[in-house]
Amino acid sequence: MTSPPPATATPSPASLSSEGADAGTAGRHPRLAEGIELIGEYEGSGFREAPYIARRGDGQTIQLTQLLHLVAEQCDGSRDYKAIAGRVSEAFGRKVSAGNVQFLVEKKLRPLGVLAEADGSSPEIAKPTQLLALKFRTALVPERYTQVVTTLFKPLFLAPVVVALLAGFVALDVWVFAIHGIGASARAAVYQPWLLLVFFGAVVVATAFHECGHATACAYGGARPGVLGAGIYIVWPVFYCDVTDAYRLGKAGRLRTDLGGIYFNAIFALATGGLYAATGFEPLLLIVVLQSFAILQQLMPLLRLDGYYIVSDLTGVPDILNRVRPILASLIPGRDPDQKVAALKPWVRVAVTTYIVVLIPVMAFALVMMLLSAPRIVATAYDSLGVLADRFSAALDGGKGVNAAATGLQMTALVLPVAGMTATSGRLGRRAFAGAWRWSEGDAVRRGALATVLAGGLALAAFTWWPNGEYRPIQPAERGTLASGVRAVRAIPSGRPALTRERRAELAGAPTVRESGGDFRNPGAAGDAEKTQEEKAAKDDTATTPAATTTTPTTTSPQATTTTPPAAAPATTAPQQTTTPQPTTTTPGTP
Repeated sequence: MTSPPPATATPSPASLSSEGADAGTAGRHPRLAEGIELIGEYEGSGFREAPYIARRGDGQTIQLTQLLHLVAEQCDGSRDYKAIAGRVSEAFGRKVSAGNVQFLVEKKLRPLGVLAEADGSSPEIAKPTQLLALKFRTALVPERYTQVVTTLFKPLFLAPVVVALLAGFVALDVWVFAIHGIGASARAAVYQPWLLLVFFGAVVVATAFHECGHATACAYGGARPGVLGAGIYIVWPVFYCDVTDAYRLGKAGRLRTDLGGIYFNAIFALATGGLYAATGFEPLLLIVVLQSFAILQQLMPLLRLDGYYIVSDLTGVPDILNRVRPILASLIPGRDPDQKVAALKPWVRVAVTTYIVVLIPVMAFALVMMLLSAPRIVATAYDSLGVLADRFSAALDGGKGVNAAATGLQMTALVLPVAGMTATSGRLGRRAFAGAWRWSEGDAVRRGALATVLAGGLALAAFTWWPNGEYRPIQPAERGTLASGVRAVRAIPSGRPALTRERRAELAGAPTVRESGGDFRNPGAAGDAEKTQEEKAAKDDTATTPAATTTTPTTTSPQATTTTPPAAAPATTAPQQTTTPQPTTTTPGTP
């Protein structure tokens, strides 16, 4: 979704008390620039004084004061400054002179691209460069075809359909995360790297479908969605849809447009869940997980993701991202609120604060789960890479070039995501550290707090990642539910929350596929993985004792061996527990 925050223009109070330029210039007849559309008052505004909205031909939305909007409304090319001043004074309730109008026209409205130049030409106004703006945008689907797409999907926004689909998605997520788990799905994906390519394709399709959701919601409300395209957001390739026309809608229509993409993510996940129900193919559930985390990621009110626009339209503040820090800073006792905060209604400050306070801990919990589960994921990937390396060597030795090439491709598919996530995490970490360092510069208290937090984070990472017997691959019996994640947090003091000693014993040592010599779907088939280490040792001792077969007749009796079954394997009776992280995608949802 792309909907840049409006540029703002506020006339100087001094300009209204001065005649400004000579009224003799009243013979000029200003008019709107080509493509300008005056939308009107911003409905549901969170400002103490509601702004007015205009849209340029290039799609840029402009935030105007009431006075500027009134002046622009009267600039039809037939009225001079004096005539415009008379009409504006009547509508505004205060006297506005011709000189005032000329000043506002030349110093405010023309620089913004709202009015044509004095010679009649339409100005070419460059869009403001935004740090988190979409770069290298390329239209892929023209606006006329976007209308066709939205017509097909509009029935999905009928109230009964929305309720039914969302209820189904919530039920699916509860079942996946709290009952079934994702351990088997994650394990299958790592041991079959070709599935990672399938997941990548699914993410691409889901992201495009996400943008169709924004476009359809925009059209459903009565606005006109623009082109569907692609671009680069920070460092990731993303899709986008131009829905700036949604500014003409009321608050409900704008919120529907903001949530349309997330809603379509839920539909995609539900469709994938249906495919799993029909096939029983475990890796499909990982796509459901990816969509669930894509939704959570999009809800963040940062980086101009969907959550940013949701908070903006919910509060009625188009440029809310620029006000998040001042709002939070205003919560500090004894500090006077910034002007950006003072201009807002009190409930807006409460809403933004509540949104952030609720959402950030959820994201922090997900991050902690990934950090604590890293040893298990690394161990599973390493074991999978070893299995593939054995297959690659065997294929080369056997002269099977096609098999060797296919195995090499799977090895590449396994390594690339790990390398990509490592590089991305490192880059984000460096940026975060640089920003925190600048924030603390020149302040001993801030610098000390930063050093303390940094040291604590590094100590926790070292404490939980230091090899302590927990670097073992995910086992088939592990489910990967939220409850197991909570137990992992409780086990942090053990130094090995990813796999405690007790849990490893329950999993018969959590053997690798290479150790068991079996298939990754059932590694115990060839290696007795479900038996405890003690049982294996006892079995080996019995098998290597000659007296057992030469002096004791019962050892050769079939009845003797079949009537004394081995003890039940702990792996089959232990409660299901895992610390498998819920994977996320590195392709952020589009702004």
